[in-house]
Amino acid sequence: MNEELVKSRFASLDLSQGPGKPFLLWKELTSKVLLWTAGGTLFLSLVISLAELFSMLWKFLARNASFIDILKWIGFGIPKHIVDAAPVAFLFAIVFILSEWHANNELEAVFSAGISLQRFVLPLLLVSVLLCATEYFVTDQIAIPFLRERSTLQSGILRESDSRYAVPALMADKGKKVYTYRFYDEKKGRIYDISVIERDDSGALLRKISAKYASFENELWVFSDAIIYKKSRDVWEFAEAPRFSDPAFDEPPASFMRPTMDVRFMNNAELNGHIAFLKSAGLPAEDAEVEQQRRISFAFTPLVVVGLAAAFAGRFRKSIFLLSLLSSLSSATLYYVAQMLASLAAKARMSSAGLAIWSVMLLFAAASTVSYFKART
Repeated sequence: MNEELVKSRFASLDLSQGPGKPFLLWKELTSKVLLWTAGGTLFLSLVISLAELFSMLWKFLARNASFIDILKWIGFGIPKHIVDAAPVAFLFAIVFILSEWHANNELEAVFSAGISLQRFVLPLLLVSVLLCATEYFVTDQIAIPFLRERSTLQSGILRESDSRYAVPALMADKGKKVYTYRFYDEKKGRIYDISVIERDDSGALLRKISAKYASFENELWVFSDAIIYKKSRDVWEFAEAPRFSDPAFDEPPASFMRPTMDVRFMNNAELNGHIAFLKSAGLPAEDAEVEQQRRISFAFTPLVVVGLAAAFAGRFRKSIFLLSLLSSLSSATLYYVAQMLASLAAKARMSSAGLAIWSVMLLFAAASTVSYFKART
């Protein structure tokens, strides 16, 4: 039966093109892997969404949440679930297809045609590179804005306080400038009811500016209807100005954006500004740096997956599907656990965020590369 399947599968393939150009085989392998990756991603995303819904459903029902709001809450989380599920689905798809071909002796037919496994999976390397770029873009431009909207929606449903409407304060320039304000409007780029205190190196008060609102224009904050108190020769001077700006007040807008907001809800540009603000203010930035490095390294996961998946092809003689899937699941679990431990170590200041996160990525990348070149062929 297996021989008939092999003959029917390869009857239409022109292997006379030479072992370096098996375009039809590449096309068939890539199409199958992409199909199974898409199906696996949708399935895993659905499982994650249902798990999250079940954990929150009792809270929503207790607040009499509408069915539409619950659907919106689920929908806002789907892009992030897709991003998280895609590398795992890609790994399982490659392992499943190669294991199927191995079980049906089709993989042996490929090898007999003079095509090594390393050459056979070359198009999957290209696909993985495209997946890496797509994951990074989707996370930054789609998934994170949707997560932010979901957080706002969840706060409204559960009637929780929103940190945007607190009375926050922040320090900049190592404490020389202290900003207090009522609300920062992200869409208009305005800070309302703002007061700024400027101090010298010893902490003595130099100047205070109060305004109804301030707008970020030409890399500076412009205060409208400002009241300025300035100390000059031990005498305080008072002045009013319809518009006031000073090069000293150039703190980037990202610094004022929900200081208590979870760093997971910031896109990459906002995260970079937030890290710069925390460092300039002398505040701990480990959580933000770990999130930044983890987000970048996670985008490379599909590239690591190819080598690991190729290593399982043809390794087992019995229970091929079961053992291959178990091995791939074990490797994926080990990778995510290692990333989690590295994140905890960085947050505990046992190591820098870059060293902790990227050491795990480079370790698995090295294992993937070795597995790729040492795979049975």
